[in-house]
Amino acid sequence: MSLNPPSDLRGLNLDDLRRAVAIYLSLSYPSSEPSEAVRRRTDWPDGVDPVTLLSRSPFERASKADSPPIHALRLGNARYPHMKLQIQPWPTQAGYMLSVNTHDQVLGLDPTAADAEAFRVLQAENARIKEAIEVAWDEAGLPTFLRYLRDYLKDHSASA
Repeated sequence: MSLNPPSDLRGLNLDDLRRAVAIYLSLSYPSSEPSEAVRRRTDWPDGVDPVTLLSRSPFERASKADSPPIHALRLGNARYPHMKLQIQPWPTQAGYMLSVNTHDQVLGLDPTAADAEAFRVLQAENARIKEAIEVAWDEAGLPTFLRYLRDYLKDHSASA
């Protein structure tokens, strides 16, 4: 499998993106419904072109202008509103990869601050949710880094 890195997301399958969002929400809001604002972010018109969808709100560009596009959809979780689903071009069969950005890596966090331990607990929970979502996506056959890495290793060990 020799795939060239894609530079855009024209091949994004919106049904797969909807499945990814449903999995994300089920694992990030296990005992409650997401807020109305989050639900509105996932209400897309039928038949919309993927590039058009990703280029406007509620999607955010999470990469520099001179880099391949990474688009993010802020869906949060039950305890933290800033976690995001990300879509980026990637050399997979689908032409893209899904990931979760916990959006909680803070530079200059004072380890002696009164709330530092609570923030570390939040980061650990966000990491747990991220891993659960990405594993569930992989199990559902959606394009993730885990799937890409597994396929890459399989293809390269078979040709060695």
